[in-house]
Amino acid sequence: MRASILVAVLTVGIMAISGGLFAADVPPAPKASTFAPAQDLVVAVDSYIERIGEALADANEFADLQSRVVKDAETVSVLALVLGLHDEDNSYKAAASELIKTSQAVAQASDYAAAKAAFEKLQAAKTAKGGAVTGWIRVASLKALMEQVPLVNSRLKRNLRRFDRQAEGIAVDAAVLAAIAQGSMANLDETIQPSNSEKWFAFCEQMRDAAAAVNKAARAKDEASAVTAERALAKSCDDCHAIFHPEGVGKTE
Repeated sequence: MRASILVAVLTVGIMAISGGLFAADVPPAPKASTFAPAQDLVVAVDSYIERIGEALADANEFADLQSRVVKDAETVSVLALVLGLHDEDNSYKAAASELIKTSQAVAQASDYAAAKAAFEKLQAAKTAKGGAVTGWIRVASLKALMEQVPLVNSRLKRNLRRFDRQAEGIAVDAAVLAAIAQGSMANLDETIQPSNSEKWFAFCEQMRDAAAAVNKAARAKDEASAVTAERALAKSCDDCHAIFHPEGVGKTE
């Protein structure tokens, strides 16, 4: 009897670790063009890759910026995933799988030499014609993505105060946040409540849709709507944090 109980406990533990116990399919996504225009994501990918290159220009610089490199590389992975599944043609659609693989290698590099070598492959991947991206799978760590979100949102909020001059940047940052929200759905098992898939997916959708509204308002040069949508975006983050990351409530900025 005790042996059978032990086996059952071990089985549940193994399933929980592997994600089998709490596995939940990511719900069908709307067309990516409705929440993150391809042109904005391409601009963002180029920007993050450029920033990674700047951090890798010098070994001492890299030592100070390695954590930023990890976040930027993980973000490239998610943006590439969305571009690979995008309904709009884009310059990185065919390269998406290679961009994901090589940006993951940059994020996982343990030292400067490894990061430098991985970055060279990431640059080359921009013109790759790799295998197709087939679904909304996990391609980045939830920790890195959630550390990136407040950095992007803080820049977005600053730019809202200079809306007339910064509408382009606001649109790009909003598209990045929408892409992160959609991509994070596959990270359910990294949350503190992996069995609560319904709420996790709902919060990801709320964040995605609010960020999409900011993007659309910025593109329409509608400052009032952009400000309103950003408030909804911040609320979606706080509502999610209340359940999945209580210590993060109020720290979206």
